[in-house]
Amino acid sequence: MAKQILVGIREQDLNEVAHYLMIYLPFNEELCSYTDNWLGELYENKYPLVSKGMWSAIIDLKTHKLLNWKQEFGCLYFQVKVCDSGTYFLLDKDKKVICKIAGYVPNGLIPETDDCGDYIRLRINYDGTIENWPDEPDFSDFIEGVGIVEKIDTSIEEEPILDTKVEFTYSQLMAKLLRLPKHLQMEIGRALIANASEGFEEEEDEGSL
Repeated sequence: MAKQILVGIREQDLNEVAHYLMIYLPFNEELCSYTDNWLGELYENKYPLVSKGMWSAIIDLKTHKLLNWKQEFGCLYFQVKVCDSGTYFLLDKDKKVICKIAGYVPNGLIPETDDCGDYIRLRINYDGTIENWPDEPDFSDFIEGVGIVEKIDTSIEEEPILDTKVEFTYSQLMAKLLRLPKHLQMEIGRALIANASEGFEEEEDEGSL
């Protein structure tokens, strides 16, 4: 079920009841970017809030702050085209999950709302405050066509790719690897080349005997 809401919670309740938003989405360098105040794109080192190929955040809806942002990240602009692969949870003041959307971006709540949708654009201050977060949140995306349940399914639409424990075809594996940050792709490539070179040298040694 793509949308779920706890039984007993109505649309008019969400302005009072929803205190936090949790976001999970795959981080793909072709579709995601961080830029600094000079619009210089960040390619090196670790990307903020990215772990094992997933970007995850928790936002306080009352203060408009990213709770897992660190001041050393600085002021950054984050943009991502989600391609219907994100998962979004609304939490109450005790951080109990009360709503879920799996798939498209609820742009009524998450910036920006002035284009064709399916994008997330956040202007993040050094203290984690999201400067372009709406003052009057619109929770209608969490209500329209929602399924009423007694317990929210908290599974993520797409699991972190490094934790996947299934077999892949070559094309599937390459698609997964190409979603990794470029520095990890390079490290994996170097390791594969080194491993292949060792095997080639061993074959040469055996052939000369």
